[in-house]
Parts: sequence; structure tokens; C-alpha cells
Amino acid sequence: MDEERALAPAGSEGLVPLFPLNNVLFPDMLMPLHIFEPRYRLLVRRSIEKETPFGIVLIQEGEEVGPAAVPHRIGTLAAIVAHAPLPDGRFLITVQGDRRFEIASVIDDEEPYLLGRVRYFGDPPEEAARSLANTVAEAYADYVVGVVAATGGVRREVPVVDEIQGGSPCDVSFRIAAGLAIEDDERQMLLETATARERLVREREILARECALLSEMLVRMRARGEGPTLH
Repeated sequence: MDEERALAPAGSEGLVPLFPLNNVLFPDMLMPLHIFEPRYRLLVRRSIEKETPFGIVLIQEGEEVGPAAVPHRIGTLAAIVAHAPLPDGRFLITVQGDRRFEIASVIDDEEPYLLGRVRYFGDPPEEAARSLANTVAEAYADYVVGVVAATGGVRREVPVVDEIQGGSPCDVSFRIAAGLAIEDDERQMLLETATARERLVREREILARECALLSEMLVRMRARGEGPTLH
């Protein structure tokens, strides 16, 4: 995504269409979307035609459908990387997260959808956090194994540590954030965290909590003869 991020360097400002969702998009991560509301069909059609991104923001107040929702202040620029128009005007698209942004103001009377005046920002380089990133990646790999065991998921492959650790500490932190099965407000907190080191520390705490809950669940399942042991 380096070339795309050159379009929105840290510290620059811009005006972007906003798509409030009950979901959080993290930088570099993929998200499939089904676009059916007329206002967002227009947004997506313009984005495809002009090859421009739009902003995905978690809803703070309101709903995805109906009157414009109030978005959280921090969101992620989204680039459409695949799209399939449907006969009735709907779209199936896949977006990839780019740079994060902070909304300075929202314009709600120029287009059917919201527009945001935003300032882009990114994580500072933090190679000093490499050891922490490796430790949290190992904890995340254990967490995924636990989730598969506790939910009875039939999967022959789970992420190995080397796959999770690829890239910078920032990359690792966002990869882990995207994979955690946690509430949206906690995912938003991770998105808003300023640095990779801070994000990794919070993720380590979340993983310790979630792995303890998974272990407890597996103990109960084992007592009923229902599940495997978590290693």
C-alpha cells in the first residue's frame, strides 16, 4: 500500500466521503462490503470512476441504514481493490485499509452522504518495539488455536508466528487488532491508539484476558466431554 499512501501522507489534510459502519477497518486489512443504499451506491460508483478512496468510520450514534449516523472521530481511508456491480444497482466490493485520519469537521449538506474534512496520520517507525511485537504475535497464535478449539472450528491451518510477525511492529499490531474477536468499541480503541508500542501493550493485555476466558471455557467443555484441551 506504500504507493497509495503517498496520496495521503501523514500530516496532510483532505476532504473525503465518509461511510459510517458498525465495523472497524484497520490499515492494510481487507474488508468485504455489500453496498445497497442509494447514497452509498453513488459514493462507491464515484470512487470507482475516479479511482479515489473514501473513509470508513465506526458509528458512534445512529444506525447504518436511515438518517446519517454520527461517526467516531478516527477512521481509516479505504481503497476499493475489487468490485462487482449487481443488476439492480447494488455493489459487492472489497476495500483495503490505508492511512488513518482524524475528522476535523463533518459536512452533511453537500452530498447525500457525509463528507469529512480530515487530517491524515500514521505510526512513527518503531523498530525498537520488535521484541514486543514478536511476543504479542506468539500470544496471538496461541489465541487463534484456542478460538478454533473452543468453537469447534474445522481448520487444518492456523496462523503461524512467522506469518503474523511479517512486516514492521506497526503491521503486526494492526494484523492482530483485525483478528481479535472483541467488541467494536475496543477495536476502535486500538485503531485510535497513537503508536505501535502502545497498541501492542494493549493487545497483550487483551490476549491475556481472552486466553484466560478460552481456557475456562475449554475446562467446562472438557468436563462435559465436549472439547479438546487448550495447549
